[in-house]
Amino acid sequence: MNQDFYKSLPKKRMASGAIFYNEKMEVLVVKPTYKEGWSIPGGVIELNESPAEGCRREVLEELSLDIKLKELLVVDYFHGTETYTESLQFIFYGGILNTSSINEIKLPPEELEKYKFINVEIIEEYLSGRLLRRVKQAIKALDEKKTFYLENQERFIEV
Repeated sequence: MNQDFYKSLPKKRMASGAIFYNEKMEVLVVKPTYKEGWSIPGGVIELNESPAEGCRREVLEELSLDIKLKELLVVDYFHGTETYTESLQFIFYGGILNTSSINEIKLPPEELEKYKFINVEIIEEYLSGRLLRRVKQAIKALDEKKTFYLENQERFIEV
């Protein structure tokens, strides 16, 4: 194998997140300490880590929950801009958290300051921009029992 060839290939940033509901079918959002606004549990996928492994690790680090992911909802290819690099973003379905699981949530204070469950109808009050558009598509995918491939948060194909 030609190592120089492999070193010359482009590298893409990747991240994974998870959508969780409570028993009232409200969606879980988290408030990071390091940036404005709210998010969903998840983060950057590490070297030699699959999107699913990265999502499970991030959920364990951020919520102290060791969960089994239910299904892949969305893959979103982002072309990038002058400010943000090209990336692949994945959203998985983590399932419905019962009261016992919710009571086990422990946030890392250096990363997350709080969490809450919100009605999906007011999600625009918490999420914005690309994440909001991606999460809305993920919720549709879950409702339709499909996986969506997106490009720049727009549905491209259904898998």
